[in-house]
Order: sequence, then structure tokens, then C-alpha cells
Amino acid sequence: MSGGQISTVEKILLVDDIEPRRLVVQQLLADKGYYVIPAATCEDAMQRLATEGVSLILTETELPAKSGLFLLKIAKEANPEIEVILLTHNASSYNLMQALRLGAYDFIVRPIDTGEVLYNAVDRALSHIRLRGQNKLLLTELEEHIRSLQSSLKMMKALNDSIERLADKDEIEDLLTELVSSAMRETGASRGCIILCDRSATILRLKVGEGINEEICRKYASGIPAGLVSEIARRDKPLMIIAEYPPRIRAMETDEERNHFFAEPGLIVSPLRMRDRLVGTLILSGAVDRPAFNEHDLHFAIQLAHHATLALEKAGIIHQYKRGKAPTLNG
Repeated sequence: MSGGQISTVEKILLVDDIEPRRLVVQQLLADKGYYVIPAATCEDAMQRLATEGVSLILTETELPAKSGLFLLKIAKEANPEIEVILLTHNASSYNLMQALRLGAYDFIVRPIDTGEVLYNAVDRALSHIRLRGQNKLLLTELEEHIRSLQSSLKMMKALNDSIERLADKDEIEDLLTELVSSAMRETGASRGCIILCDRSATILRLKVGEGINEEICRKYASGIPAGLVSEIARRDKPLMIIAEYPPRIRAMETDEERNHFFAEPGLIVSPLRMRDRLVGTLILSGAVDRPAFNEHDLHFAIQLAHHATLALEKAGIIHQYKRGKAPTLNG
């Protein structure tokens, strides 16, 4: 990448106590579009490093009081990712070894008659910084991807285990209880319930409730009053609220629901559909021991609800056989 393409975010700290010489290098760098911060001493440079986001340091080795090698050492200790190019008249093997041992990126021997050597060193150093940053970003993305895969695998195992437990239930009541328990256990919800509805979705009743006030469970078992629960059940769509409920949701909630039914943070809703008809709704709320629900939790609830309806259909058929009534294709 040429100097003209350098981002102004990539700041170069130029340290030289001889002003005319410093101004020459500063102008050469400015001509190529570099963002240059001048400093005359090591102490001045250290102050600039504390306040400026410097990517690269160009420093003379010989400075008053404290040397460029001292600045190199201090800068690398404070920020190992900063790069340092030393400018010097004395390219002795001792100075070179000292510089390399302290982590210098490059060594430019004066006089700098043209900008070619300077530009080459600076471009290589900044390209190295960019590449390292890109690699770090890619590594972070890879680690995040691995964490996501691990989370997905964990969810799939939990889903398979929950499906097996559902498959063992022949009674509808037991099956629905297992559905709520599994969903709460794997998502970390503090409250969960199943709302069942008739064919017209006008009559709603709470069938199973966990973590919900017993008095509310008994009341809602005979019929769901108008409020957020009824709106959610009739909506017939998956829903996830990550943390706090938005105002439009709060506006639907009754005081009774706010105090005894829903828990914060978060809400997960998954419809229960059988043969393309809404038969009920799984509602989970109140993430426990975590800041919020996530997409994996919603996906788990949706998949578990789907398999639960298959198990419900099987349980219904078994129930009809037990009653001596052969099931029809229409149910």
C-alpha cells in the first residue's frame, strides 16, 4: 500500500532533537500523506505516547538525556504492538544488536538524501502492523465462530436428549410438563408455561406452568384474561426479547402479569402447531445466571416445540386407541 493510502489513524511519532533535520523528515513523510507527530526529546515523546494512538515511532538513537534505545525499550514495554524504526549516523554492530534485542522493526542509516529508503521502511512497518491487526481480527472471528459451533453442538445434544425424554411420554399432561421443564432447563428461563387454545384461538387456558404463582396458574387454567399472554398466544409467531421488554410490549401487560407471570430479563415464545393449526404456545421468560437470551435459545425452543407437537400427535393417537376409537386422518 502506498503512502498516499495510509489512514490518518496510523500516526507516526517522529523524535529528533535537531529541528532542521526533524523538519526535513517530517516534510518527506507529510508529502506522502502520513500523519506525523513531532517530538524533540525522549521525555516529550513519552508524553505524546500517553495521549496519542501512535502506531509507529521514528526516533534518533542519540537524544539528549535519554536515548532512542531507551525510548524503544519503554515504548515496547508499554505497548508490544507498536513498531519502532531507529534513525542513526552510527550503525555499529553493538547498536544494531541492542536495537534488535529490544524489538526494533528496522534501522535507517543517515543521511536520508531522498525519501525512497524512508518510505520503504515506513510502508513495510505499517503494512506489518495492518497485517497483524487483520490476523488478530481473523483470529477473534475464528474463536467466535468456534464458540458458536460449540454452543450449537451443545444445543443439538440437549435437544436430542430432550426429544428422547418427550418420546418416552405417552400422557399428554406428562409430555407438556416435560416440554416446559426441558425448555426452561436448557434456556435458563426462570418461568415457563404452555398456553393451549381452541380451534378459533379465542378460548385460551394455561395447561402447564413452572415458576409462576400457583394462584395465577389456577386462575389462568380456567381462562386467560385479556393482556400480554393472550396477545402472545394469538400472535402465532416466534418471538424473542433479548433483555428488557420494549414499551409496546409493556403496554399490553397487565399489573398481574407484570408482578406474577412474566420475569425479566428476556422473553421467548414458540407456537405449538399441529397439522398447520395453532394448538398452543410455549412461553419462557427471565434469563437466569446470564445477561440475556440468545438466538440459540430461541432456536432450541422452536425445535423442541416442533418435536413436542409430533409427540403430542402420537400421544393423541395412543389415547384414542386406549378409548377404543380408531383415529382418522383428519384427527
